[in-house]
Amino acid sequence: MFLALRPIQEHNWVVSITVMILVLLIVVKWNKDNYFFFFLNSLFTSVFYSKKFAEKRRIEISEVLLFIASLLSISFFIFIIIHGDNFEILTYLQILFLTTIILLSKYLIEKIIGDLFQVDQLIGKYVFYKQGVLSWLGLFFLFPIALIFYFNTIDNQILFQVIIGVLVLTYVIKLFAFVALYQKHILSYWFYFILYIYTFEIAPYLILFKVVKIN
Repeated sequence: MFLALRPIQEHNWVVSITVMILVLLIVVKWNKDNYFFFFLNSLFTSVFYSKKFAEKRRIEISEVLLFIASLLSISFFIFIIIHGDNFEILTYLQILFLTTIILLSKYLIEKIIGDLFQVDQLIGKYVFYKQGVLSWLGLFFLFPIALIFYFNTIDNQILFQVIIGVLVLTYVIKLFAFVALYQKHILSYWFYFILYIYTFEIAPYLILFKVVKIN
């Protein structure tokens, strides 16, 4: 058996992070009930993004709260994968800081690129779409799995690889779904698009894992 109960220890910080994430989700649901349920189904249907793309794009409080909750979730998952179940709040905060800086930097750079090449509307839709996918995966896929890893001693590298594989495959499939929707705008610049994918969708996460692992 690779699954066993952990020795009893303090879980105050992990419980606090979990409560923070739940509170943020509750606030989003309370503020915009329909928005929350559309987002909950957004990985499986395109209704959520079709509705948001039809609206005039502006940053809403619900999007900010979901983004913050996803940062907490993704950072916790990265911590568990790299450092195991011996939780340390300072290390977690370092990972959270790096994750936040990388994602916000990517967002700003992508918006600048959109303005420079006069495709700001398309880039705006793409950034919102992929951030929505990443937030969904962080909140409803990575965080529950990270909690299971934390509260149980799981030593199975194949299982870790399968989870990472499912995560990457789902993310890539969703990105290509967006490309298929706007292929006439994107494929005309396929070389730049491939360069963009490597620079902004692969390299930053490799750098994040490398830096965190070294530290």
